[in-house]
Amino acid sequence: MSKLGDTPGSWRVRHDRVPPELAKALYSEAQKLASRGFGPVNVARQLSAAHSLSLSPGTLRHWIVGDREPVVRNVFKAAPSPALSYIIGANKGDGCTLAKSGLVKLEVTDKDFAHAFNASMATLFSRSKPNKILVRRRVGRLPMYIVKYFSRQLVQLLRQPLQNLLKLASVFPQDFLRGFFDAEGFVEVAAQDIFDLRVGVENTNRTLLSGAKHMLDTSFGINSTLRRKRRAGTLKTIRGESFLTRRASFRLLIGRLGDIRNFEQRIGFAISRKQRKLKDALGILQRISGERKRSFEWREEYSKEGGEWAKI
Repeated sequence: MSKLGDTPGSWRVRHDRVPPELAKALYSEAQKLASRGFGPVNVARQLSAAHSLSLSPGTLRHWIVGDREPVVRNVFKAAPSPALSYIIGANKGDGCTLAKSGLVKLEVTDKDFAHAFNASMATLFSRSKPNKILVRRRVGRLPMYIVKYFSRQLVQLLRQPLQNLLKLASVFPQDFLRGFFDAEGFVEVAAQDIFDLRVGVENTNRTLLSGAKHMLDTSFGINSTLRRKRRAGTLKTIRGESFLTRRASFRLLIGRLGDIRNFEQRIGFAISRKQRKLKDALGILQRISGERKRSFEWREEYSKEGGEWAKI
């Protein structure tokens, strides 16, 4: 009776989960071991023991023969970078979903946000062209812009403990904060008897907001306040769509005019409607005196739609 490995091609190839960052190195090692006379079984044993992973002889036979190389896509160096900081900020702002299959997906109503996230993903993976942005349209709803990438390596990184991710992202705080504010941030304007402007971000994770507050203060000298906004089960409306919140939410608010100007100049939004609203409000504060005149000027440029100010 023939044993496993007696007949070339007799091994069943498993779908080995090879860490993408190790694939090329493992393939090279397999070729070198084979050149020294080791067969697929011995090569599999040596590589599995050296790297604490499981590789089947069937996979190694194909690598040794050279008729099948490991396919490596969307691999990156897990080191601090502006692109990675932006992606972490967008992900932690609930703008991105992860799946066990290795899918990283952003699904948003702002096309600018989708483009910024898509560009960061392409940069992270050193790709010359980003993926195509998909669009889903439904009657009576805003179009949804969808960005999809498959990368088990990135999924594993984004599933790390929050403190680890904040430490990694804080090397490039501007990009992390822009991604976070693009996902969950807002520009709040009051235009009645008093004209008031605030910039903030809302999230259910108080620890995450504390980390963002620390970055604003230590990296940019921007003062902000953290407070609870809503209890669990509160009705919330976003761009005309209402729903009940499942958890309590908290707000990080920037209220001082100097701090808001600092935010606009050094961090800002990649989403054009938010950035334009911020610039317009700051412009009114700079060129017009008197609260009522400011409010009048604002209402000449903006009207409320679904509880939010929209450019006329």
